[in-house]
Amino acid sequence: MNNNKNQFNIAIDEKVCYNCKHRIWAVAIGQGVRCGNDITNGFPKLIPGLRKTCGAFEANEEIKRKLYLKNPNQFLLENLSARIQFYFSPREKTIDEILNQLINLQDNREGRFETIRKIITSQQENSKLTEEQELELIDSKNLKIVITEVQELKKWMEK
Repeated sequence: MNNNKNQFNIAIDEKVCYNCKHRIWAVAIGQGVRCGNDITNGFPKLIPGLRKTCGAFEANEEIKRKLYLKNPNQFLLENLSARIQFYFSPREKTIDEILNQLINLQDNREGRFETIRKIITSQQENSKLTEEQELELIDSKNLKIVITEVQELKKWMEK
């Protein structure tokens, strides 16, 4: 019997190919695990091992979410660029495009946040939110902070 239990026991904060957003899991179609950042002759290069890493490492969205769930207050300690990247990749976008995308994201989530706020208001001291609902409230607050900081940065740049 092959004991591979620990083979994929990779921590969520390890900067390895397994946690990278460029990883393409093509095992089911017989192509192995490939790197979407390293394309040679129109085909993604094979990753030599899931514990390998390179200079193009970027945590995938699921890993970012898990890290956020693990320590949501850490979000406030990171720089503005890292906090924007939590929501989307701002590469090659103007500050107006970034701000519009953040505001659209907030608008799209507002219905869920409003529902949670109503639960809290109606139940007052007896209210019990699920962990996911609590995290959504934290996320709502953090998103508003990011939007405010991007607006302030925009004003500063316009001066």
